[in-house]
Amino acid sequence: MTWHPPSRPFERTCDCRCPTHHGRHRFTYNDSGCHCRITCATQPSTLLAAHAAFFLNYHGDLWSVPALAPDRFDWRHAAPVNTNTNPAATTVEQLLRAAAAELHQHVS
Repeated sequence: MTWHPPSRPFERTCDCRCPTHHGRHRFTYNDSGCHCRITCATQPSTLLAAHAAFFLNYHGDLWSVPALAPDRFDWRHAAPVNTNTNPAATTVEQLLRAAAAELHQHVS
């Protein structure tokens, strides 16, 4: 029997040893005790920027999380990005969705 990875982030469990989410599904991105790594399996489509990271949540909506250090993020202040008023955010969301779809097609 061949194992196939789950196709959507919300089907994956946290694999980064976060004390709040490890081994569990992650539906809330701004838990105060969250210490998830930006490479956590619960958010596979992530774009790193200078002072933040942008990712798609389990609904496919764009979120941002501020960076504290190169490998640490302030999950308490993670929040959805309003793509209705920000053309750049709309572009980032579209690119992340396209990348996720392409990867899903070729990896699954």
